[in-house]
Amino acid sequence: MLSRYFVIALSLGLAVVRARSHAWPEAIGLATLGVGLICLRLADTKQQPILKQVAWVFFAVTLMAVGIVLQRNFLH
Repeated sequence: MLSRYFVIALSLGLAVVRARSHAWPEAIGLATLGVGLICLRLADTKQQPILKQVAWVFFAVTLMAVGIVLQRNFLH
């Protein structure tokens, strides 16, 4: 249980760090990962299954950000 909160805090904290250095794809990916995990947690505690679908949308944005970063760094 503690690790979930640690991952959320770490991803949102790193998103701020990456945004300060103007690494926008990384910042967006990390922020959407954190928000998606928060949505999953709220879906469990508030018994609102619609939040699970919202979380999957945020995870899809995270996946797109990872793809952009991989393409930029490794496929040049």
